[in-house]
Amino acid sequence: GEAPLELRGSLDCWACSVLVTAQNVLIAAINACLVALVFGSIMTPAIVMVTFGFLCHSTVRPHQTPPYCWDLLGDGGCVALLVVGFLLVTPLLVLALAAYCRLARHLQLGLCFIPYSRAV
Repeated sequence: GEAPLELRGSLDCWACSVLVTAQNVLIAAINACLVALVFGSIMTPAIVMVTFGFLCHSTVRPHQTPPYCWDLLGDGGCVALLVVGFLLVTPLLVLALAAYCRLARHLQLGLCFIPYSRAV
């Protein structure tokens, strides 16, 4: 016959729970870094346009503005940068989300999470 299953001691259950939690937190941190990398790289054009549109506009421009704001961008150019930057946000968000989902599926990061039912 088969030997009956032995129950784990409370210290074993605690240690397994801590290890499972540590692995899940590590995988979540890797996912967060991957999200930041993918979204940051894909959203860069929109972020740059909106930032320069705001910082170089005459109503927002600080007194010590870099010379490229005065030489290259008037108020009309700043408004154009703002409009195009905000219009690019939605398609770039969709593209970044699709890229992250494809990368996460390729790396199989979802399979790395361990349910707590396996720890006990």
